[in-house]
Amino acid sequence: MKKVIILSVLTAFSALVVSCKDNDDYSQIEEVFPTKIDSVKIPMDTMSLGVTQEILAYSTFKKTCEGIYSYDYNYTNDSVRTIANFAYKTNEICGDGTYVDGSRINFKPVKTGIYTFKFWTGKDTTGTNTFLEKKVVVE
Repeated sequence: MKKVIILSVLTAFSALVVSCKDNDDYSQIEEVFPTKIDSVKIPMDTMSLGVTQEILAYSTFKKTCEGIYSYDYNYTNDSVRTIANFAYKTNEICGDGTYVDGSRINFKPVKTGIYTFKFWTGKDTTGTNTFLEKKVVVE
């Protein structure tokens, strides 16, 4: 019985020591924020109904500490879409330079007409949102 008690105490102590181990040897996301879209690639500005095309929205990030997290795709109305990229920042020290990455958005229209895509490019000096607008005609 004495051996069982000693073994139980040692097991509990080992579990306590392991659970308190500091695991800060990997990067952690500290912040997620909207980031301006620098450029956009829309392969077809005229397309057929029911066809899917991939729209690419590129942003610039600091090396080793930032990257693409996600994107936000909102239907303003039947024909207007507003898109914003979101970036993450880790607890890593940022490296020298930048790199470009972005979101890949699959667009499959459900009706004919002119679709307007508004890509968020930041805020102007008055704090108003600014957008890069692209149009796609669906026949």
